[in-house]
Amino acid sequence: MEVVCPHCGVVLSVSTSQAGDVISCSKCEGKFQTPLPTAAGPHSDPFRSQNANPDVREFASNKIAAGVCGILLGGLGVHKFILGLNTPAIIMLAVWLTGLITGMCIIIPLLACIAMQTIGLVEGIIYLTKTDEEFYRLYAIEKKEWF
Repeated sequence: MEVVCPHCGVVLSVSTSQAGDVISCSKCEGKFQTPLPTAAGPHSDPFRSQNANPDVREFASNKIAAGVCGILLGGLGVHKFILGLNTPAIIMLAVWLTGLITGMCIIIPLLACIAMQTIGLVEGIIYLTKTDEEFYRLYAIEKKEWF
């Protein structure tokens, strides 16, 4: 079967046994999940069939929760915990808490809290503006940690 790389647009030929697998593009090395075969035929859009993939639907169900938590509780890194990105979540939480605790004595560390909250706000908005397929590819497959 033939699939189109979502990163560079090159048409790749993959075996049907690789349907649903995460592969790397031979041209740009970008990772993406190959679509599952559908009854629509060989000329159907390969990315439209990803909607039928239960992994995409299940992971994308976290999109709204992660987006809202990013906007409201961004500094605490809750949105990253929801997506399973524990290392950046712990970094955000540690920076926020350190800024809060030391900020009581000195004003400058409070900027760390403001920075973490701003990062969370921006990431929350980004999550909510992604399509389900794009959200799944970036945060489940590629494990993109920041922005």
